[in-house]
Amino acid sequence: MTIYKITLKDAAVILWKRKFSFSGRSSRKEFWLGVAALWLSYYAVFSILYAIFLFFIAGVSRTALNGAVLADAFLVLYLVTGLTVFFVSAALNARRLHDIGKSGWWQLISLIPLLGGLVLFIWLLRPSDGDNQYGPEDYYSSILNE
Repeated sequence: MTIYKITLKDAAVILWKRKFSFSGRSSRKEFWLGVAALWLSYYAVFSILYAIFLFFIAGVSRTALNGAVLADAFLVLYLVTGLTVFFVSAALNARRLHDIGKSGWWQLISLIPLLGGLVLFIWLLRPSDGDNQYGPEDYYSSILNE
């Protein structure tokens, strides 16, 4: 097994370059650093949106219509952000499952209450299986140099 010196910055670059790609692989380290980068990005975007919302809501007259329009706009932006995180996370999970030789569809096992999420979590902790049908184990340099 090859040890890769991947940083949080590298994982973030790989994550956003392959944000909607369900093909290929993600090593254990790339996956967990990618999860950290994804959630840090999500909370940063959400915090900025919320700050903007609070800034504008403070300046909006107290009529129900203005407040409702602003709340609806915030809700739409929040939903778009949430859906983006959902699909990027699903793609990252699929690539991690590919790294251990499983189909990305196996992430649906998490829909089984309690047990499914635990099984998926244990799989995500497993080390890479070496070269497999989803690609070679050594693929970082080609992604980072694109």
